[in-house]
Amino acid sequence: MANDSQETPELRKVHCNECRRETEHRLLMTVQGDSGENVELDELDGHECTIWWETTFDLLQCCGCRETLLRRTFIFSPHDDRPDVRYFPPRVSRHSPKWRDALPCDVRLLLDEVYRALDADNYRLPMMGARALVDMVMVEKIGDVGRFDQKLNELERAGFVSSKNREVLAAALDAGSAAAHRGYAATPAEVNIVMDIVENMLQAVYVLHDAAQKLKKLTPPRPARTARR
Repeated sequence: MANDSQETPELRKVHCNECRRETEHRLLMTVQGDSGENVELDELDGHECTIWWETTFDLLQCCGCRETLLRRTFIFSPHDDRPDVRYFPPRVSRHSPKWRDALPCDVRLLLDEVYRALDADNYRLPMMGARALVDMVMVEKIGDVGRFDQKLNELERAGFVSSKNREVLAAALDAGSAAAHRGYAATPAEVNIVMDIVENMLQAVYVLHDAAQKLKKLTPPRPARTARR
């Protein structure tokens, strides 16, 4: 039921994707979903056990930015110790970089898929996606010249990455290969390191070069030196 506008609204502390932190949210509406109960007979001692379940949906609005989200709470008793609480949209685990729109369409779409996998608390899929992103960029810039190490060599030779950045990219590629072929499940910290590496590469290849050229055009030239008498 929606709260009356003259009453003090009920507040909840919830993570806000827009504010990027926990903020107070106003409870706009609560709707009861599926619920019920069932009596089961224990096969060992013949005792009856009542099982019940309940689903509740809360519509919440951030008191700061006014972004709205839906919280689903599912309770299954007596077997569940804690209710299952989910948010829609889910909590963003890593925000897209501000320069995302400067990327080519196919690269941007794949990067978006990686972020959505991170939001779903997946770890193997983002590692595979990060590896695919690096391979996509290398093929676009220097062609399909062979194995990953050969492509990295050509990427460095063409001037897209430095020798030090090449080593960093090699580590990210190896982590992605381990997830794809050896079932390696990285920790959240390791995934974030790989994403830092991949984002750094994307920014260097697609964003910073053009930004530097524009900055060069806007920077006034040094005044000519006058000859001393």
